[in-house]
Amino acid sequence: MSLRKTMGMRRVVITGVGMVTSLGLDAPTVWRRLLAGESGVRRLNRFNAELIDRYRIPEDFPVIGGAIENFDLKEILQARKKEVTKEDLKQIKYTDRFTQFALAASVEAVHDSGLNLEVEDPYRAGVIIASGMGGVSSWEDGVQKLVSEGVRRVSPFLVPKMIPNLAAGNVSIRFKAKGPNIALSTACAAGAHAIGLAYRSIQMGEADLMAAGGTEAAVTILTMTAFYRMGALAVGYNDHPEAASRPFDMNRSGFVMSEGAGILVLEELDHALARNANIYAEIIGFGMTGDAHHITDPDKQGAKRCIQQAMKDGGVTCADIDYVNPHATATPVGDRNETWALKDIFGDNASRLLVSGTKSMTGHLLGAAGAVEGIFCALSIRDGKVPPTINLDNLDPDCAGLDIVTGPARSADIRHVLSNSFGFGGTNAALVFKRYEE
Repeated sequence: MSLRKTMGMRRVVITGVGMVTSLGLDAPTVWRRLLAGESGVRRLNRFNAELIDRYRIPEDFPVIGGAIENFDLKEILQARKKEVTKEDLKQIKYTDRFTQFALAASVEAVHDSGLNLEVEDPYRAGVIIASGMGGVSSWEDGVQKLVSEGVRRVSPFLVPKMIPNLAAGNVSIRFKAKGPNIALSTACAAGAHAIGLAYRSIQMGEADLMAAGGTEAAVTILTMTAFYRMGALAVGYNDHPEAASRPFDMNRSGFVMSEGAGILVLEELDHALARNANIYAEIIGFGMTGDAHHITDPDKQGAKRCIQQAMKDGGVTCADIDYVNPHATATPVGDRNETWALKDIFGDNASRLLVSGTKSMTGHLLGAAGAVEGIFCALSIRDGKVPPTINLDNLDPDCAGLDIVTGPARSADIRHVLSNSFGFGGTNAALVFKRYEE
């Protein structure tokens, strides 16, 4: 039986969602394009000839990614309110791109939830927003200014631009949320950890409302060079970038760097019902484990224990899970280990599990991935739709044994969904979502 049931803990539901990804600047657009099997991976305009020459970028360097084009926070704020204030303009001017993504997604999520925060108790509302890299572009710009122009040319706003908790801090300030306010930086599991810990915070009575998720803006020359040098990025697709992200495919060679944010409004059930809120789904299970094995080489046993923890917490069996949104970054070892863990846990039920590697379309948003994919899970429950996995032309035999959705999105009766996220350092997170029922 779940911890929630045995201890009489409060139920937690999702009442609002917001997204900014390479597939679109709002959740409905991202979801529509995802279901259509469209790719957000493209050749990066920022990697122009001058940059390639300056940094001596080799021919096989992937000048592709899930970059967000035409993002303007001012325009997004104007679309949500009548005027942009001086405080809004300060938030735009003195914040890094990763914080601006979080602000855009949070504004959408709160609007989507229908909350009137002016009548809510600010001490019962909190924020947990994760980021794997923080303001890395501001950090890079600061170093370049220091080296080329000296100390006095480094911005006095560099620290508040680059530190990872400033996304949560700025969202908290915008919405006057005075409850829990923290940031997580657990690599590629961070977004899922943020959702899980926000769920726990409401469950245990620390808050009634939480904005939770992840944000990332790491499509930069230094970050991509670092991942390229360690052999983690997909290479060989500069002429056809939409085919680069290939979860479970025999010819996968690594992940595609992407940017964006996903924010969910989590709410205590009775609070949501009292205001007749729209409920996307309920969160019922959360697991987190450490591999204690290797900083970059995942341990399949750690993933297995994490999934089992989440299912135990949610009080669900293998027969209950209908759909899995896997971590599935398209790294050879990672996809193989996750497939093994799922087959080992689910046994005879594994072959009926609907699975879709949505990073095939979004690329890998690092610390924001688990949050964006958590939204995908909630929308799958709401709409009874499972997104496809694209670029799966030649299934790796080691990844066989699951019902990986390809072709068009698939309609299905989805009641329980499992979402997995794993990160460097051996950190793991798993979440179980459920269709809301009284």
